[in-house]
Amino acid sequence: MSDRIAKAAPFSGAPHLTVPSLLGATLGKPFLYRIPALGERPMTFSVSGLPEGIALDGQILTGVAAEKGEWEVEITARNARGSAMKRIRLTCDEDNSLRTPLLGFTTWNAFAHDVNQEDVQRTARQLVDMGIADYGYAYVNLDSGWQKEYGGEFDAIQPNPKFPDMKGMYGCIHSLGLRGGIYSTPMKTAWGCPPEYESIPGCTRGEQDPLRTNCMGGVCKEHMEINNVRQWEAWGVDYLKYDWNLCDPLTADEMKRALLTANRDIPLCVTTNAHECYGHYWTENCCSWRKNPDSFDNWPRFSLIIPTVDAPWKKYVRPGHFFDLDMLEIGDMFWNKGKRGLSEEEYLFCYSLRAFFASPIQLSCRLENLTEFEFDMICNEEVIAVNQDALADYPDELRRDESMRIYRRALENGDTAYALFNMKNEENEAEIEMPACAVIRDVWKKENVPAASNFVCKLPPHGARIFRVTPAE
Repeated sequence: MSDRIAKAAPFSGAPHLTVPSLLGATLGKPFLYRIPALGERPMTFSVSGLPEGIALDGQILTGVAAEKGEWEVEITARNARGSAMKRIRLTCDEDNSLRTPLLGFTTWNAFAHDVNQEDVQRTARQLVDMGIADYGYAYVNLDSGWQKEYGGEFDAIQPNPKFPDMKGMYGCIHSLGLRGGIYSTPMKTAWGCPPEYESIPGCTRGEQDPLRTNCMGGVCKEHMEINNVRQWEAWGVDYLKYDWNLCDPLTADEMKRALLTANRDIPLCVTTNAHECYGHYWTENCCSWRKNPDSFDNWPRFSLIIPTVDAPWKKYVRPGHFFDLDMLEIGDMFWNKGKRGLSEEEYLFCYSLRAFFASPIQLSCRLENLTEFEFDMICNEEVIAVNQDALADYPDELRRDESMRIYRRALENGDTAYALFNMKNEENEAEIEMPACAVIRDVWKKENVPAASNFVCKLPPHGARIFRVTPAE
């Protein structure tokens, strides 16, 4: 199986910059970005063309952008093996972060409601120490299970005793050049309650609003969005997963307007049931949105997530605004107690679907227990480059039936990417018509394959492949 994907080697060889070609900064709010780069250490970095207010500190870009505009920035990395340079666009505007899909970690599948502060801080350090952050994984997001009750300086949701220093926790994440998110809900009662509590609170309280959902006590009439945003900015939060059913723009907008008043950039992700009929709101106001079941590591559950890409999201997905296929169901998770519920081929399917459809990619497993295959899979810079492509083209469907799904998407540099997914429990064969004399590259193997106008690929049960095609000159 190891010959199906390339080996990952984050700390060997000459420098290779894995930064996407498009970054965004929000005007007047702190900017923090750890430049992802592969190669032997020590490595030094230099940057030219930055806007006023943003500067390089070691490997980290930091500061506050003061002027709206677009800058061509040149980043150079050097080590004993050589150097690498990449030119990128840095745009500065209102509400302008996450121009490419979020890459990072979220706590739920890994730790569920047992999560604690040390889990979060240890994971942040592991992302850097293991080299995972150098593939672009930049967020450490705290999911549900942190909440206890209202109180504190802002009359906001306070953490349970497993989080004795929330400000210190986010400070730890920031000291590594990473960013940290948080979870909440507009419902009176949040999902993910630790067993030692009867319930945990959301961002509304009091009497239920009969015009909105009645799930988990409903969205209530006393709105505490501003209170909680004041608390989150004091802690140093960089991202919000906002979770309720059914998602509606009115409730989302009450939180969005509160977030925009923060002295920090806190992009909004809505989940779990963001219907396409409200697509115009999601694409104007949310960094991502979900309309699918929670991920879990068995094929029947994952099969429920697959068809959610078929909704008419193409007209809504664009830079900064993406359809979310939920956290990865990969690795040693809280639920599986070390026993994997999916095959390695199914893991490739799960990762490939998210990568190809420009979904956020969030690891959610115990990183210290990654297998060699799992590490190689999540650390493939060529697959990640397809996910992070600045064009943000949502794939076109070439074939969809009970046995095979084939998709195509355009890439910023003029290349075309193809993804093939075998839906069957047995080996399957697919044929694609390719441009004449094109260079065809298997990005999972990081190898070119023989060009053919009628390209035939055999896929194992529940297998997936991604190919990048460069037209002949």
